[in-house]
Amino acid sequence: MPSYPENGESALRGKKVLVTGGNGFIGANLVRRLIQCGCQVTAFVRPGSDCWRIQDLLDVVELYPVDLGGEIPGNVSCALHDVRIIYHLGAAGVHQATEDLSTMVKVNVMGTFHLLRLAQKIKVERFIYCGSCFEYGPGNLLKEDRLPSPVNEYAASKLSAGILAETFYRQYGLSVVYLRPFTVYGPYEGLQRLIPFGICRMLEGKDLELTGGEQTRDMVFVEDVLEAFLLAGVRPQAVGQIINLASGNEMSVKDIVRTLIEVMGVSSKPLFGARPYRNSEVWALSGDPSNAKKVLGWTARTDLRQGLHETIQWFTENRSRYPVYR
Repeated sequence: MPSYPENGESALRGKKVLVTGGNGFIGANLVRRLIQCGCQVTAFVRPGSDCWRIQDLLDVVELYPVDLGGEIPGNVSCALHDVRIIYHLGAAGVHQATEDLSTMVKVNVMGTFHLLRLAQKIKVERFIYCGSCFEYGPGNLLKEDRLPSPVNEYAASKLSAGILAETFYRQYGLSVVYLRPFTVYGPYEGLQRLIPFGICRMLEGKDLELTGGEQTRDMVFVEDVLEAFLLAGVRPQAVGQIINLASGNEMSVKDIVRTLIEVMGVSSKPLFGARPYRNSEVWALSGDPSNAKKVLGWTARTDLRQGLHETIQWFTENRSRYPVYR
């Protein structure tokens, strides 16, 4: 794991922190990291959702099933009066094929509004909003001042919520930090995603049915992303900023998969072209990381091979924890 000599751990220790989407991929990893930092962690999860990623933490995490598409219940708001930092990662539509569009807008936009109002009420020290690289539309080394051009409803709803968060910063002085992660991978990632899909297929001794693989992405290991989230919670200069969490390196899906196969050392074959591209495929997507370095003192320090090695090891040991394998 990379070492960050000036990370946010000591400044966060003892603080009460709320994480929305605490049972999601990045959210669950963040919950674990915050507990390691000595934080008191409260998490919002969608009612009825599976909390398998944090099942082993339920005795130390204060968990609330909250529908972000509606008002936050009064008893929940009262219980959060001493929360100092809100990490807002909860969202609908990450997997658009299974999500109703009106629910997506309610949860992502109105849910963010409800949380911003709560943050005002309880006078939090920091509100960290997790946006999406897809808000930009296609492009390479995208800067934060690039005019957004979302290509689907999910990205548009995330952008709308981000603009709302920025408005609360400008109009009310709420200490908002707006993070835009690029293609994050690592332990606990959903099995429908490229890296976990490839790892699990190869662990089963199967070939990989893929698109043509010409699209490019900016891969960032989840442990690096967590460091940025910690820093965003404590660095004063981050307030009011939009910050890319990117490596600045673009790599084709073909090359990512070939690297994954090399690191695993298996005989599985990549069947490029076996699946069609999505109608709204984004062909090139990488971010300029210079603002993150300037504002947070952060860079993505884990190279792809090392990140894949750690991810493969984790999936080899923990694949049975995924509901589909039970």
